[in-house]
Amino acid sequence: MPTHVREAIQSMGAGAQPELNKATKALFVPLIENGAPVKETRDIPYGDHPRQRLDVYHPDDAKCAAIVVYVPGGGFTGGDKRQDENFFGNIGRFFARNGVIAVLANYRLAPEFAWPCAAQDIKRAVAWAKENATRLGGDPSRVIVFGHSAGAAHMASYVFDPDLRGHEEVAAAVLSSGLYVLRASEMRPNVAQYFGDDETTFDRRSAVSHVAGTKIPVLLTLAELDPVALATPTYELAIALTRRDGHSPPLLRLDDHNHFSCICSIGTSDERFSAPLLDFVLRAGR
Repeated sequence: MPTHVREAIQSMGAGAQPELNKATKALFVPLIENGAPVKETRDIPYGDHPRQRLDVYHPDDAKCAAIVVYVPGGGFTGGDKRQDENFFGNIGRFFARNGVIAVLANYRLAPEFAWPCAAQDIKRAVAWAKENATRLGGDPSRVIVFGHSAGAAHMASYVFDPDLRGHEEVAAAVLSSGLYVLRASEMRPNVAQYFGDDETTFDRRSAVSHVAGTKIPVLLTLAELDPVALATPTYELAIALTRRDGHSPPLLRLDDHNHFSCICSIGTSDERFSAPLLDFVLRAGR
């Protein structure tokens, strides 16, 4: 990471505000590396709602390739797989250039669509990826799911919820800076629009409550400058996974990064996130 970018990120401090998101992305646009062109197929429907659309990034001559299904954040009420021509195509192009099929999916949003609609959408997107895996040159047994922020919260619900049971459908999961535990003391309005504000439902709707009994490998990541409410759930999920497995899960803490920069760094020369991420994906399901 260039010194001026590191210093700018540190000066912003911890947070997840829209203005910090915008400023962070502006820092990373010049750092995205140009590589070989990648075939992209955009806005494929996996359901009837306009938000149930996905983009596919195709590696050259794929054969039995791993498939990553990525869902972005957006505070439960917003966000998009293709905010502009840089983000989050940087993620799709990075994976495709490294021989991995990337599927970037949108999902329905709160407040119109509350819990568990987004996780149900992920289940449908994963089903699409598995059904189309052979046609795309992928291996349906090597689907890895990846979510960031609100996307990680939805992905954790999909993976661990006893009604959705995504852990039985995919080879591994990458969960980055997500909300996996609901607490009344940390309940923000946008979160309540999705999960509700009835405290009696919080344990049932917290992904960390349902880890026991699953076997799926999970890579957890967080940023040095994640806000507290989005950092502590990662450690709590790590505790649950440690109790499940009898040993610690892989946990990647990204120094000098804020809540947004870790995702923006994928496809740049700063490989502190992308290198272990790719290694985890390529090993999953083998």
